[in-house]
Amino acid sequence: MSDARWFEIDQAVAAAVRHFTGAKGLFDRLPGIVPDIDRYGFEMGFMHAMQSGQTSLETALLRILDLYGEAAPTGSRWHADLIARAAHPVGKRPAILGGDAARAADETRRFRSIAAHAYDAFDYAQATRAVESAALLASLLPSEIARFRQAIDP
Repeated sequence: MSDARWFEIDQAVAAAVRHFTGAKGLFDRLPGIVPDIDRYGFEMGFMHAMQSGQTSLETALLRILDLYGEAAPTGSRWHADLIARAAHPVGKRPAILGGDAARAADETRRFRSIAAHAYDAFDYAQATRAVESAALLASLLPSEIARFRQAIDP
């Protein structure tokens, strides 16, 4: 199933890795940031980078589903359903994400929802869990996608 659409999938994966890595870099600097206006900028930058990483990851997964001829999830829970579906085989399609990557993607998905809708309530502890998941995704995504590609297009 060699397909030119892998170019866009690879770009989306690279963008997810770049944004999740950038988010971790910003987050690691947060404890020492003063004055408050500078901290505000880092918090907002961090949350935007997390949102961008998650959006890029979802773009890659949606493109893979399209490549495989599989309909994208719909409805109000489509973001969660996408991650859940990517973690399981469907028909002849193997799982796209392994267990660790899927759990990390679900954590970053939950954080993106908070960052997009409750950004005035920045919670460092909650963000810590999410950034650990983002760092894990940044390290796992390229090999997870390569493993999947090899399985469907040896």
